[in-house]
Amino acid sequence: MGEHKNWFARNKGFVFGFAVAVAILNIVIFVLMPQQTPIRIDETVTEYVCGDESFAAEHTIQLTGTLTRSMLAEKSPTVVLPKPLFLGTLRISGVDALAEPVTLRLERQDGRWTGNFNDAYGQPLDWQQYGVLSIDADKDLGELLIRLTPDEAQQHFLAPGAASRPAAMTRLYTYYPSYRTK
Repeated sequence: MGEHKNWFARNKGFVFGFAVAVAILNIVIFVLMPQQTPIRIDETVTEYVCGDESFAAEHTIQLTGTLTRSMLAEKSPTVVLPKPLFLGTLRISGVDALAEPVTLRLERQDGRWTGNFNDAYGQPLDWQQYGVLSIDADKDLGELLIRLTPDEAQQHFLAPGAASRPAAMTRLYTYYPSYRTK
């Protein structure tokens, strides 16, 4: 008597190969597709001055937006992939030009965030006209540091999440080691 196998039993090699191909395709799509992460910082932050231990001014900072990253973007210098990008708004009380939310666009290049504010039409605006010298953060947009003045000797800065002046100064020195000697 002949043995009658069902379709699955006759084609198990094909089914297994198809399942492996689908799994590999899912992994490739996951790695290549950008991941979007919402960012929201809404807290009271103390402004410190690098050269004046007695100065401390309170500000409310609101940073909201979306961080878009590809898993391979910073790891492959030969493959052209979109760089990590943050699109959102920034508002800092006590900084006149930032009393109302301003559109912010940051892109991560060579391990640092660069970018600009944009007007209502998407045209770039000069950061310094808004009272901001630079915005620094790690690749996840954590450990944020906002420098407010161009004077290195009297550098005003905000370090959201830093619990004390020493913690804020450590963050400043992490991004700008040259300030340690000033």
